Amino acid sequence: MRQRSGLAGRAATQAPWRWCWLVLLTLSAGTAAQPSRDGAASRPVRSDTQWLQAIQAAAQRVNFTGTVVYQQGGSMRSSRIVHLWDGRSSHERLQMLDGKAREFIRKDVEVQCLFPEARRVLVERGLPGESFPSIGGGAPREILENYSLKLGSIERVAGVDCQVLLLEPRDALRYGHRLCVEPASSLLLRAETLDLRQEPIDQMAFTDVRINDRIDRALLRPSWSTEGWRVERSDHRPADLARLGWSISPPAGFRVLRQVERRGAEAARAVYQSVLSDGLATLSVFIDFNDSAQTGGADLAHQHGALSGYSRRVGSALVTVVGEVPPATAKAVAHGVTVTSSPAALPAAGPASAPLR
Repeated sequence: MRQRSGLAGRAATQAPWRWCWLVLLTLSAGTAAQPSRDGAASRPVRSDTQWLQAIQAAAQRVNFTGTVVYQQGGSMRSSRIVHLWDGRSSHERLQMLDGKAREFIRKDVEVQCLFPEARRVLVERGLPGESFPSIGGGAPREILENYSLKLGSIERVAGVDCQVLLLEPRDALRYGHRLCVEPASSLLLRAETLDLRQEPIDQMAFTDVRINDRIDRALLRPSWSTEGWRVERSDHRPADLARLGWSISPPAGFRVLRQVERRGAEAARAVYQSVLSDGLATLSVFIDFNDSAQTGGADLAHQHGALSGYSRRVGSALVTVVGEVPPATAKAVAHGVTVTSSPAALPAAGPASAPLR
């Protein structure tokens, strides 16, 4: 199989806060988190559901600052993150420390991706529960239908004791995960994605972290004035792919989160996107009538760390599946996409832009 250029770009539209970072290859005020006196973290007595609830809540409602290293395949990048919960909203600023200058500013589900060399801001809306560092936006009950949770040992990350949790998949359709959680705050300090041989294929970890510090709001502001920058807002609206003649067969345990019609400034026609999730893993199916890059009718596969992609022609459209799932799952989903009728002609897309708030 040949690698298809552009799969990474499709991934960026799947879950903006998480995917912007993946594609670019990261991604008690005044006191730092401290280990317990005897060198071992205390173990809260929690059910499996309570552990998952606590991790998801901490990603939204715990104040923290730190440096994060992200390894995906053979690439490694680092970022600086500041997170504030003001009692109503979650705010975050992520600065890329390697490669080209990039910053991501998030408030709740709205993410601004800043590209200073192009004087450009891309504004996207994600899904609830996508705060970093979290474990997906699904309800714990949904996650535990597809994964089993096991309590591991006590380890140390960034000088802080943390509890290891193993999320083991119940089938071969999804990857496993090894998590390390600071018990008092429930903040996720390290996460590894494990392949079917239980080998890590990507991971993120804090190299330094301060938890429950008082956060100066000035730390959430961009490094640059964005006055005069070009602002592009994702232009999408709900779509009913079944009504348009398309059928998508989700893998066992996955459900459809949303279906949208996406438009961009350079696209002559809309691109349809269906987002699927098992509560933890997320994948997107893109149906693109604009893409003429693929020739010869050959299917194309792509993998980078835990990110798998698969493209094939279905009728006059290019169908691409992208997600943090095993390659076989992405391939099966792509081959499960069928069309029963030809959609009506779509109007030309115009530029999506608006003033930056």
